[in-house]
This record gives sequence, C-alpha cells and structure tokens, in this order.
Amino acid sequence: MRKVLLTLALAILAISFAYALPSGPTDPIVPTDIDRWATWPGKTVDAIAGNVTEFDMDTSSITRTWQGYYGNVTGTIVLGDSNNNTLYDWSVSNPQGEIFAVRSATVPSWSDTRCATIAELEAEDAALNNNIAIDEDSVNRTFVVTGSAEAQGRFGGVLSHPTFYVADSEILASDCPVAYMFNETYSESDAFREVILSDAGSVPIIYTAFISHTFYPAANSIGFNNQIHDFQMIVGEDGRGTDIAASTYYFYVELE
Repeated sequence: MRKVLLTLALAILAISFAYALPSGPTDPIVPTDIDRWATWPGKTVDAIAGNVTEFDMDTSSITRTWQGYYGNVTGTIVLGDSNNNTLYDWSVSNPQGEIFAVRSATVPSWSDTRCATIAELEAEDAALNNNIAIDEDSVNRTFVVTGSAEAQGRFGGVLSHPTFYVADSEILASDCPVAYMFNETYSESDAFREVILSDAGSVPIIYTAFISHTFYPAANSIGFNNQIHDFQMIVGEDGRGTDIAASTYYFYVELE
C-alpha cells in the first residue's frame, strides 16, 4: 500500500515520478507535559545492639536508558506544489502510519530503510553506555525479534508487527526488533507497538512507533496513564554515570 504523508507536497509531472517521503511535522513540537517517576521516602527499621535482622525489600528505579514520548496525531493529506500551494487536501480524523525519531540532524535515507540488525542494537547499547550482559533495560533486551528466546513470555509469547512501507522500502512483517508499550493495566499493548529501523548508513537507529489507529482504525486506545493516545514510544538516552546532558531527537511522520 503506497502512503501519502503528513503535510508533504507532491508534484506529479508528465515526465517524472517521485515517491512520497516521511515528513517533519508542520509546526514546532511543543511539549504539553513533562513528568517523571516519583520516588518514595526512606523506610525505617529499628537497630538494637547485638541483634541481627533479616528483611526483604521491593522497589522501582528510574531507567537510565530511555526517554518516553506519547501523544496524539492530527494531519492532512495534501496535493500541492513545492511552495506549499494546495490544490486539494483531505483531513485525517483517525490517522494511521508511523512516527520516526532519530538522534541526528541528518535526514535518513528513506529508500534504504530496513530492520535494524542485532549488531546495530548492540552498537546503540554501546552508545548509551549499556552493559548488555547485565542491564535489564538495555536496547537488545527491550526490543526483541518475534520467535526469539527473549520474546517468549512477552504478550503471550507473540510479539509482532505488520508489513509496512517507509517511502518505497518494504518492511516485512515481524522482521524487526519490536517492543509493546504499556496500557492502563500496565500490560504490554498491541495498540502501542514500536520497532527499530536503520538506513544502514548515516542514521543507523530509527525509532519507529506505529500510530494506534493502524491496528484499531475505529477505536481510541487507552495508554499507560489511563488517557487516550495515538502513540506511545521510547527512545534511547544515556543517563548513566554523571551524564545529565540532553539529546536532541528529530521527528518525522508518515501517514497512510
């Protein structure tokens, strides 16, 4: 299925044809909410000289590997020219497609897009200062390939994604490393799937989230915070050691 893209002008000439490419959003991205996992105060245990005491603890620690994004998508399918003069447009009420995020100002080579390899995931872990042998929130443990040992026990042992296109690149079903974000019951949800792609060149890692209407065209999906979202995704960010610097991500959208 060929896709038409968010606010991307198309020119159809009698002597040439150019396929559609993912496009950046029309307006600047302005965060409407920034939040963080809350921590609890310390708990007390009495100490008495001469005693030895056994106890167990359960806690949650904030990841040092991931930044999360979520929200909604509105858009228009446009037919126009390179000066953004519109010949005709179509409003999209329940958009389907993908959202791409890259940690590079370089525009990905969309025609060379494919699933990221295990070696590329390991390289991303290295870039994020993850130890893939022990870090449970590493890239290669979070995103797994359907049928792999890591996928067993996750969403009933079946993690998958559909066949889809990025520009003129066909991405075959369930070939890519995939993760399911959580819904309101803190369960992995097939409405909020994300895969990792690569252009095998200047942008080796392309975080790619499916818009939830891709799977449920007529339904609204409830996200992790009990609110309706069109997408939920995570991107890699190094927060280990003394690294507190922010990374800039560039977002693109492709609507069907």
